[in-house]
Amino acid sequence: MYKKNQIGNTLNEVNYMKLKPFVFPIIYISLIVTLVLGLYATSQALKSENSASLKDVNYVSSVILGDVVPVVNVDVTVNNPYVSEDVKIKRYFYNSEDDIDRQKESIVYYNNTYMPNTGIDYVAEEKFEVTSILDGTVIDIKEDELLGKIVEVRHENEFVSSYAGLSEISVQKGEAITQGTKIGISGTNKINESLGNHLHFEIYKNGVNVDPLKIIGQKLGDL
Repeated sequence: MYKKNQIGNTLNEVNYMKLKPFVFPIIYISLIVTLVLGLYATSQALKSENSASLKDVNYVSSVILGDVVPVVNVDVTVNNPYVSEDVKIKRYFYNSEDDIDRQKESIVYYNNTYMPNTGIDYVAEEKFEVTSILDGTVIDIKEDELLGKIVEVRHENEFVSSYAGLSEISVQKGEAITQGTKIGISGTNKINESLGNHLHFEIYKNGVNVDPLKIIGQKLGDL
């Protein structure tokens, strides 16, 4: 009886030893497959989430130090050239198609001469900060006999903004600035002396004066 059991146990051990080489590889392969499938599912989920969150963002290529990198091009809205809520429009851009009342508010009278206003005149009782309407580069800082201290900034889409009659200037020529950067402080000038403290603001498109009110509040990509 003892010998019979011993022989049975021995046969079981032999069978186990024969199966053992096949059992562990199967377990390893199963674990690897499970891991790979899990990583793939995770990557697909992340990819889907990123695609959904960035579907409204446009990408362009920009070369920096010889390497091509993606740059996010956000279609920004053109801001007012100030942030104070006390600022009001005193004189509008002259447009021959406007009604008579608006045209009267768009005429500059200086040295016994009537002239069409080529910009917008913003006034306030107290001096106010003048800010950039968009990202851009300061291309000129000068002082005009009639308009006083002037800062000009070049933006995308061939736009140039001009800030005149400043009492203080906070930027430098050649400086790259962002939307909302402080350009300077409002002031006075000879040609609009009757307005007191104000900002004379102009916008050019391809070198031609355009009505700032048709630009401000619009998407840059639509202009």
